[in-house]
Amino acid sequence: MKFSSGDTYDCRDHERVLNARNARSLHNTGNHADETNQMIDIFSEKGYLSTVIPSFEYREEQLKMAEFIMERLYDSENGIIEAGTGTGKTLAYLVPAVRYALEQEKTIAVTTETKALQKQLVDKDLPVVREILNRYYNTDFVYSLCLGSSNYPCRKRFEAALKSGALHPGEIKKLGPLSGLFKHNSIITRFDVSVPGYLWNEIHREGDSCDSFKCPFSAACSYQMARKEWSRSNLLVMNHHLFFTNTASGKTYLPPFDIVIFDEAHSVEEIAAAQMGFDLGYKEILEIMHAFYNEKKHGIIGAIGDEGARERCIESVKRIVPEIHRVFEELRKLLPTEKNFIRLREPAPYGKDLVSLLQEYLVLMADVEGEFVEESPRRIEFDVMRGKLFTYLEHLAVFVHQKSDNDVYWIEREADALLGDIFLRGQPVDVSEIMNREVIACYDSSIFVSATLAVGGDFSYIVERLGIENHRALPLRSSFDYKSQVVLYIARDIADPGSVAYNAQAASDAADVISFLRGNCLLLFTSYKTLREVKSMLAGKIEYPIYSQDTLAATDAFDRYVSDTDSVLMGTHSYWQGIDLPGDLVRGVILMKIPFAVPDAPPVEAKMERIAMLGRNPFSALQVPEAVIRFKQGFGRLIRSGKDRGIVAVLDSRIVSKPYGRIFLKAIPECRIVYSIRELKEAYASLCE
Repeated sequence: MKFSSGDTYDCRDHERVLNARNARSLHNTGNHADETNQMIDIFSEKGYLSTVIPSFEYREEQLKMAEFIMERLYDSENGIIEAGTGTGKTLAYLVPAVRYALEQEKTIAVTTETKALQKQLVDKDLPVVREILNRYYNTDFVYSLCLGSSNYPCRKRFEAALKSGALHPGEIKKLGPLSGLFKHNSIITRFDVSVPGYLWNEIHREGDSCDSFKCPFSAACSYQMARKEWSRSNLLVMNHHLFFTNTASGKTYLPPFDIVIFDEAHSVEEIAAAQMGFDLGYKEILEIMHAFYNEKKHGIIGAIGDEGARERCIESVKRIVPEIHRVFEELRKLLPTEKNFIRLREPAPYGKDLVSLLQEYLVLMADVEGEFVEESPRRIEFDVMRGKLFTYLEHLAVFVHQKSDNDVYWIEREADALLGDIFLRGQPVDVSEIMNREVIACYDSSIFVSATLAVGGDFSYIVERLGIENHRALPLRSSFDYKSQVVLYIARDIADPGSVAYNAQAASDAADVISFLRGNCLLLFTSYKTLREVKSMLAGKIEYPIYSQDTLAATDAFDRYVSDTDSVLMGTHSYWQGIDLPGDLVRGVILMKIPFAVPDAPPVEAKMERIAMLGRNPFSALQVPEAVIRFKQGFGRLIRSGKDRGIVAVLDSRIVSKPYGRIFLKAIPECRIVYSIRELKEAYASLCE
């Protein structure tokens, strides 16, 4: 990081820091005055941070958060912090975490939901922390980005792919940059090269087949070099998926660490449940079996020299593939025509024969293993596919027999999909016991940070869902002035969301908002069905381009919206959180309905049943808190800086007509509320003066 000559820190600045420290120390009731004073030195108005970041603005909430986290770490307590946009929360947890890690010789794990935040941590925020430590504490630290093994290239698979003859010249050319990177003997990840996904799948590391002790490229293996770097690091950056994959696998993938900080912690429960469960696709198992043998290419089995063994393997595959078709076809028939999913409340009626056939096939594969020459391309592919089949079989057996009372199992068809997109799914109903046992009890401190964790200022929902004990919570108000930045429009007179008239009225209101804002609107839906119908109605009412998740991938729709001035973006789940549209990129956020989860969706239904068994009301104990958190996330898409201005429109009258509506309004920052389009136009005009 470069500094101008004006970025000096003179004695007058230091005196101001000491005065700020002394003033706050008078109010410090904890036992860690020295440690929290370090945070004052760094985060105060003329603190060290102001010399490293030229645009630094002092924020009291940021300093409070840093002090709070430092205290939790020294007291070996767990912490929950709700910090709104503009708090500067990333540095507020990184600085105390790194200082504590160095002073106490501890290792910290920071885990996020999105890759964007991972990249920001490694590329932007951690270098700032390092600069502070270098300049003012004469210390340094090591941090690493941790990725799943499939994000690292395998040199052996790469060479095997080139020698296989299966790649055409254009594909070999696309792999060319990777050849150059291999020569540097440095860590290479998926993000360092632009390789099409289907090609990357042929060359990335496969954990099921990797034998690093025998590999001729082990000394320069990106994955092995990364693991060595992780073991030397004071701080590890990862995502929630990797954290819980590591947890589910007995914590053998990542090196040990003492403290974990969950940023974007509102998504922890959902991701933990998914990573501790399974997702078995129809296409997936067919691709595995076709890799072993298909009549056109003969596959891996074709390389078996012993004719008798080869024929036995071929006959086995020929028995298995029809059984796969039969099982998935019978399971597909269980799906109701009006829904894309069905929950299974007892062991699956089909699949036991398929499990037996796959078990027999794996025994056969063990018998013919010696037919493949060590390190040959076919042997590498054999090991990869056998590992994938073993994992698939393990989960299929669980799905078929369904012996766990804490798991929910269901069949799901992707929207508008045919047989090729049938999935068999299973996951824990309640992760609180697992979280408590495998996370809360295992680390000195677990810190949970997000802009959306509390429900009406109360953290009991997240505490219960994640099994958090021995904790303290800190709610921090946003540094933004929402009264002067936001107008909230509530469609008080709109039809009930369940009525036939709702979509037409919602489309009309949305068109009015979009038209007077001249586009630049984000429309958030709770279902694709409503999205499609409203989109069709809007097309004839507005003159602005619409980019929507129903016809484009989420990233493609987002990118087109950003690059096309005055357009409209429409989406569902993934747009309610995790997207950043500062300034004029979005002037209006339209929430079509209160984001209640679908009550008969298997994971939701199972949670509701569990709550009801305890004598509690599932609607107030689960559905309302979940919807409030999602509602806050949607509301938060609008204001991303102190200069932003705009409208949030709620096209759902239940927020004022139902008793629970006040919980939603209490959960968002105070702002001006209007109830008609005329009032909205007037309020927005005064907002922009």
